[in-house]
Amino acid sequence: MSKFKILSVDDEPTNQLVIDEILEDDYEVKLVYTGEECLETVKTFSPNLILLDINMPGIDGYDTCLKLKENSETRNIPVIFLSALTSTEEKLKGYEVGADDYIPKPFDHEDLLNKIKNILSDNLSAPVAAPMKGKDKEDKENEELLKELQSSRSVAMEAMRYTSDLGAVVKFYEDSARCKTFDELMQAVFVTITGLSLNCSMQIRDGSEVFNKSSGGDISPMEVSVLDVSKDKGRFFDFNARTIMNYKHSSILIKNMPIDDDKRYGVMKDILGALGNGAEERVRTIILERAVVSNREQVIALIRETFKSINYQHVLRSREGLELMESMIKDVHKTIESMDLLSYQEEQLESIIESFRQRNDIHANAGVDLTDASEAALASLNSIFEVLE
Repeated sequence: MSKFKILSVDDEPTNQLVIDEILEDDYEVKLVYTGEECLETVKTFSPNLILLDINMPGIDGYDTCLKLKENSETRNIPVIFLSALTSTEEKLKGYEVGADDYIPKPFDHEDLLNKIKNILSDNLSAPVAAPMKGKDKEDKENEELLKELQSSRSVAMEAMRYTSDLGAVVKFYEDSARCKTFDELMQAVFVTITGLSLNCSMQIRDGSEVFNKSSGGDISPMEVSVLDVSKDKGRFFDFNARTIMNYKHSSILIKNMPIDDDKRYGVMKDILGALGNGAEERVRTIILERAVVSNREQVIALIRETFKSINYQHVLRSREGLELMESMIKDVHKTIESMDLLSYQEEQLESIIESFRQRNDIHANAGVDLTDASEAALASLNSIFEVLE
C-alpha cells in the first residue's frame, strides 16, 4: 500500500530536517522552501496534506494557502499551518484563508503526528468518475432528454428539500421550548444543523460565564478564539466556507457552508437565520430562568437565616425565664418553711407553684414548635416558587 504524500513548506532548512525525520517512516515527504515552489510542486507531487509555514520570503503562508483554496484542483488538499505566530488575530487569519489546523512552534512531535493522522482520515477524497460522451445523434438526444428530466427532478428535489429544511426549523422551535439548560439547547441546535448536512460550533454568553461546544464533541481552542473575536462583527460574518451568526447572547459557527452552490447557499442563510433567531430567544429565556432560580435560592436562604435568628432569641429568652422561675420557686419554698403553716396550707401553696412550673414548661417547649413551623413555611414558600416557574 502506497504511503500518503505530505508536502512541507518552510524556508528554514533546520525545521525541514526535523519535519522529515518525524514523518519519513510513515509518509512520503517532499520538502520545498517557498510559497512559489509549493504552488508549482502540487501540480506534479499531488500531496494528500500540506504543512505550511507563514513567514517566508516572497509569497507568505497566508497567500499561498489562499491560492491553493482558490484553485479547484487543490482546494480540497488539507493545510496545517506550522508557525511561531500565535496571536488570536493571526490564528483567525489562518482560519479565514482556509487552513484546517494551526500548530504553534515549537510543536510536540506526537501532537503533530496525531493531527496529521486525524485530518487525513477525515479528508480522504472519493474518486471522480469520468464524464460519459454520446457517440451518435441518438445518444446526444437521449442525453438532452436525460438532462431535462434531471433538471425537473432537481427542481422538485430542491422544493422538497426546502420544505424539509423548514420543517426541521419548526421542530427545533418545538424542541428548544423544552430545553431547560444551555447544554440541552446546544444539543438541539446541533441535531438540527447536522440534519442539514452542516457542522457547527456554538458559544453562549451569560454575563461573565461563557459556554462553548462543537457538534463534533470537544471544541478546539482555535474555534473558541474565532468565536471570541468575531462576536461583534455583525449578524452574519462570512469567510470562505464558514459563516458565523452573532447575537447578543450567542454565536453559531457553521464550518462547511455550500459555497459551490449559490442557490443552496442562499437557502441555508435563510434557514440558519431563522434557527439562530429561535436559539437566541431560548437563550434569553434560560438566562431569565437561571436568574429566577438564583434569586429564589437567595430569598429562601435569607428567610431561613431570619427564622434561625428568631428561634435562637426565643430559646434564649425561654431559658432565662426557666432559670428565673426556678430561682423564684426556691425562694418561695424557703419562705413557706419559715412560716408556721398547717400541712393542708403547705399543700395548697405547693400545688400553685407546680401549676406555674408546668405553664412555664409549655412556653419553653413552644420554641420547638416554632422551629417546626419555620421549616414548614420554608417548604411551602419553595413550592410557590416552583409553581411560578
